Amino acid sequence: MKRLVRCTAALIAANLLMVDHAQAEEVAFIAILNVPAENAQAFDALARDMVEASATDDGLLVYEFARVGETVYGYERYVDAAAHARHEALIEPFIPQLVELAQFEKIVTLSQLTDDHRELFQSIGAEIGQPIADAAQEPSK
Repeated sequence: MKRLVRCTAALIAANLLMVDHAQAEEVAFIAILNVPAENAQAFDALARDMVEASATDDGLLVYEFARVGETVYGYERYVDAAAHARHEALIEPFIPQLVELAQFEKIVTLSQLTDDHRELFQSIGAEIGQPIADAAQEPSK
């Protein structure tokens, strides 16, 4: 229960920080979670529900999950920090079950994080990766 409260508080605080530091830059990261085999079926159903709840936000570019054994990779990409904050609000009702079913191992950032946001991710047990290089193509119009 203590971990659930800590995780929920961290996500709420992250929402506030992301709004405060909103820039026109994309937000992207890969979350790596450990999901024990006995939780796999329930986690997969929860992941589908979270994706469905998020699909209506036009600021969401990518939100997907993939499994390799007991490791689940979640890839998230948003047009900006405000879109990420909206996403967090959409999935907030799912957080208690997520924390019961999975353990965050790492969050690999693909965009810059503030020091405060980095601290919040670490507070839920995630190691933080550093972006080192990127390239992107503009969508054709």
